Amino acid sequence: MALNFNPSRAILNPMKVLLAIAGIIALDQVSKALALMVLEPGQPVEIIDGFLRVMLTSNDGGAFGLFQGFGGVIAVLAALVSLGILGLLLWGPPQRRSMTIGLICIAGGALGNLIDRFARGAVIDFLELRWHNFSWPVFNLADTAIVIGTGLVLFALLISERQSAREPR
Repeated sequence: MALNFNPSRAILNPMKVLLAIAGIIALDQVSKALALMVLEPGQPVEIIDGFLRVMLTSNDGGAFGLFQGFGGVIAVLAALVSLGILGLLLWGPPQRRSMTIGLICIAGGALGNLIDRFARGAVIDFLELRWHNFSWPVFNLADTAIVIGTGLVLFALLISERQSAREPR
């Protein structure tokens, strides 16, 4: 079954969807470019003492440094997920606003990190959250978009499930 793009059938304005995704990618790429210009690899800089610091690292694996050495597989998965999300946004059934925004965030974040994989061979990370002896793995704005997007998608699914449970059968 072939997907034939017909703008009159698009659920959302394709230009708005693409601009929103491009905006997330642009913010991510600009922040990484700044980190590469200003930071020295492995040399942390405290921003908020005991809570936030920036430290330039790269990651050829997945989230939180998992799956090191599988960057190619992760790149293919990120590309497929992004294409699937784009198809769902443009040709799928109407979604809750939180679902739509969440999917846009996930696609933008995945594509931002995908650009790094192709351009640099690894994802650039530079943000680190800390609390006492706990340190969250270093991440970037694309990762943040993916996490926020996932939260919004889960929220939309939870609301949908609750509404379905209330409906008479």
